[in-house]
Amino acid sequence: MLKQALLISTLLLVQNSFFAQTKTTTKPAPKTPAKTSNAQPPRLSQFERALESDLLIDKNNNLHVVFQESADYGKPIFIYYTSSSNNGVTWSKPITLSNDETGNGGGPPSLIQDGSGAIYAIWKRYGNKGSKYPAPDVSLDGRGGYVNGTLFYKVLQDGQWSQQLQISEEIGSQFSWFPFLNSKGQLYVCWNELSPESVTNNWTSWYYADWIRFGILTPTGVTARAEIAKPALPKYTSGPPPENGVLNLHGYADKDGNVHYIYTKKDEDKLQKIFYYDGKKHEAVYSYPMYQEGNNFMNPPRLLYDDKGIDHVIFVPSSSTLESEQLWDLTPFNKQRNVLASIQQKGVKIYNFQASQGAGGKMAALLHVGGVIDSKDAYGFFYDAGKWDKRGLTKNAAKNNFIYAELTPRTYLTTLTTYSAQHGSVGYTKDGKKMMTLTLTAHWSAGAYSVSNPSVIFMNLD
Repeated sequence: MLKQALLISTLLLVQNSFFAQTKTTTKPAPKTPAKTSNAQPPRLSQFERALESDLLIDKNNNLHVVFQESADYGKPIFIYYTSSSNNGVTWSKPITLSNDETGNGGGPPSLIQDGSGAIYAIWKRYGNKGSKYPAPDVSLDGRGGYVNGTLFYKVLQDGQWSQQLQISEEIGSQFSWFPFLNSKGQLYVCWNELSPESVTNNWTSWYYADWIRFGILTPTGVTARAEIAKPALPKYTSGPPPENGVLNLHGYADKDGNVHYIYTKKDEDKLQKIFYYDGKKHEAVYSYPMYQEGNNFMNPPRLLYDDKGIDHVIFVPSSSTLESEQLWDLTPFNKQRNVLASIQQKGVKIYNFQASQGAGGKMAALLHVGGVIDSKDAYGFFYDAGKWDKRGLTKNAAKNNFIYAELTPRTYLTTLTTYSAQHGSVGYTKDGKKMMTLTLTAHWSAGAYSVSNPSVIFMNLD
């Protein structure tokens, strides 16, 4: 059985012995102007079939975005990249990062910049190379890592992307993962996967993925792969391994190099719980009711930190034991719970949730709320210097009192009539200003411009 004390604590013992970071330089990709106007925000995607995105604002305040999109029904969901060097006024023509000619699609991508300035795009590819039946998309996956795949990355240097690089030596056995920087600016990735024996015996569900690993990502490949938790052996020959796998891995390294992270797993009582590790010990901080955890891997809990270095677990708890659907901000060190949002209207529910970390302890959480046939409105929760600022981001969000907390009297996207907000990512400039990407199905009242299927748009929030 996977012991809590094994997870990633081993990382602290080997972190200082890893290789020095590689010196690289980064330039933004060449720009192709896209037509925009004051009537609507820029649309970054191409085919109106977009899914999740990730926004990175680099050290020079250039904007970089990766997003999932399919060219048409039945076509693979690829990872696309676009950039802007003028605060989002114009954007480069999107290019495909993940098309490796296998016909397989990619999961939600992430962007991160290391201490030397190199920018990394990381994603999980579904399916296997050479298969007669590629996996162009997967409906039940998410940033929490419910479906197995293969982790890949590319590196942007001097305006050019590297070849596709594989993170694990194994194919098609990785589930949950997160990247983070150490105090020297080196880029790590931590992931869990199935043991080779489990793959051979077709024990391929996430709860068997108890092989916890990490490595350093460089522009030429992964170095210093290490094992944090060995895969458990089956209880009997040819039988399945124990169900010690994890979901929803997410974390960071603090200024002292200690790794903080969260994950969910089944405990001895078969309840799925959120576990938190503060660099010293593991503890369960929330327990989902039996059979009521829902698809938390689609909108997984996130671990963020504030300006005082205090950790915050931001997540949507199960509504089965509450009076309403809610968004929580939980601080594990003192067990305090701050209810950021509570749905007050019958028939209205939380559909999606995301969270982002900013420098200096800034935090952002995005919530998408609505009825079955109504618009799905977007709300933003932005933490800075000890307090949360709560805003309605789309047209009706500022009008409807779905959320009990008082909203800042400012809204965005006021030209929209009907729409469905699905996913967002927030980034911060060097001076702390907020920008975001939002995946939106929308019709515009401003006139000719119309979006009939999900598209990624860009908004300047400050």
